[in-house]
Amino acid sequence: MDESTRRSCAYAPADLPARLVREARPVYGDPASLEELRHAAEAGLPVEAVKALQGELKRFGVRRASEFVNRIVPRATRKRRKRLKREEGEAVLRVAATVALAVYVWGEEERAAEFLTHPHPLLGGAVPIELALSEVGVRQVEDMLWGIHYGLPV
Repeated sequence: MDESTRRSCAYAPADLPARLVREARPVYGDPASLEELRHAAEAGLPVEAVKALQGELKRFGVRRASEFVNRIVPRATRKRRKRLKREEGEAVLRVAATVALAVYVWGEEERAAEFLTHPHPLLGGAVPIELALSEVGVRQVEDMLWGIHYGLPV
C-alpha cells in the first residue's frame, strides 16, 4: 500500500471509537466503510486506537480494561510505536465489532455490557469479551449472539 493510500485510510484518533462501534454493526455497516476499516488495519491503525478501545471497554464495565488491551498490544510496545501491526489492528477491530454486535442484538448498551462481561454457561463458563481476543472464540460469541437475534435456542 502506498503512502497516499495509507494516509487516506488512517482514522483520526478522536473519531476512532465511535466509527469502530458504529461501522462494525452488522446491519448498518456500509460496505465502503468496512472496506476502509480493513485498509486502515492493513496500513496500521494509530496506536491511540488501543487507548480508545480501552475507554470503550471501561465504559462497558470490562474489569481491568487496561490489562485486557495489554494482551492485544503491551503498553511498552505502544509507547515505542505510532502504528499497530496488522494483526494488532485486526484484534482491536474484532473486539470493537463484538461489542457493536452485542449492542445491536441486545438493543441497549446496559444489556450488551451484562452479556459481554459475565461468564456464560453455553460458552463453557467463559466471559464473552474475553473470547473476542481469539478468532475461534469470537466465532462462538457471534454464533450465540446471532442465535439470540434470530430467536434460536442458545
